[in-house]
Amino acid sequence: MNQRPSTLKAVAEQSESLADFGRHLRDWLHELRLVSSRPLAAVAVVEEPPRLSRKFAQGEVADAWLAAYAEHLAVKAGIQPPNWVFAPSRILAEPSFNDKNESPRLRALALTHAPLAFKRRNIYTPSIDLPLSLRAGRPRKPADEKRRANAERQRQFREKRTTELKELRQLSQKG
Repeated sequence: MNQRPSTLKAVAEQSESLADFGRHLRDWLHELRLVSSRPLAAVAVVEEPPRLSRKFAQGEVADAWLAAYAEHLAVKAGIQPPNWVFAPSRILAEPSFNDKNESPRLRALALTHAPLAFKRRNIYTPSIDLPLSLRAGRPRKPADEKRRANAERQRQFREKRTTELKELRQLSQKG
């Protein structure tokens, strides 16, 4: 059983067909929901994925989608897009729509609403799922780190109270 990919490089490495690619890309989007900071967002896209055009039919479409998502995520997260996304080989020669049988109205919507990162690569889609929600402040800490910090705070609290009690007892014995 494969683990869900947390990077676009892992999406490409696990994909053996365009259908595989679609599944792994959806899994990556699901994992993206756990990303809460810019550094974590950068890790998800920084490494260049292997070229899928050499791996399976219509791999060039997958290559363009990877670059588009990487750039789109970088823009949304306010980080520098990795250099690999601007490679000319990651741009489709012909416009690509989600479904070749779409109505002219749906195609017009796709042409209008596709994010710039996708349009640059000749990919037209009316909506993009990018479940990124960065939080202000510090990134979340793992539970074990929180437990250790809480235990240390409790130890310091008890130590301080013990010292205060000793001092009070000494004062009461003097008086």
